[in-house]
Amino acid sequence: MNQAVSLISLAISTAALAVIAVSLLYQSRQMKMAQDENMRTHHRELIVMSMSDSELRSCWGGDMPNESEGRGRQLMFANLIFSWYYSAYMTKDVTEAQLRLNLDSFFRGEIGREYWRVGRSGWIDLTNAAKARKKRRFPQIVEECYRAASVAASRY
Repeated sequence: MNQAVSLISLAISTAALAVIAVSLLYQSRQMKMAQDENMRTHHRELIVMSMSDSELRSCWGGDMPNESEGRGRQLMFANLIFSWYYSAYMTKDVTEAQLRLNLDSFFRGEIGREYWRVGRSGWIDLTNAAKARKKRRFPQIVEECYRAASVAASRY
């Protein structure tokens, strides 16, 4: 009888530990998602500030194209769109097929293609430094879509 009670007690304890472990894993994922969203929000705010004040654009560093005020704003806005594509792909809100459809549309426009020409090396360097294979895959997908769109655009 004591052995049966001990086995039942052990089974209940094991089940309770499993539930706690699953709960902690879920909380960890939720925390990571909240942190990612917080980072995206800050990024959006910085981009919007830069779009509103051309003097702030140079604070990003790198080679900002010497464009007109309007074109600079368009490229900054393209960055917001592109960053959304990246976030949606990383969080699995879109599949690779959906990402490709979005990128095909993005690169049909001259500004989308210019954005990638200017920002390509930065994105590749950033994602190649990442450990996650999916992050390193992103610029490969983008480059494939960009090349296809560039070929199509050169025909017109």
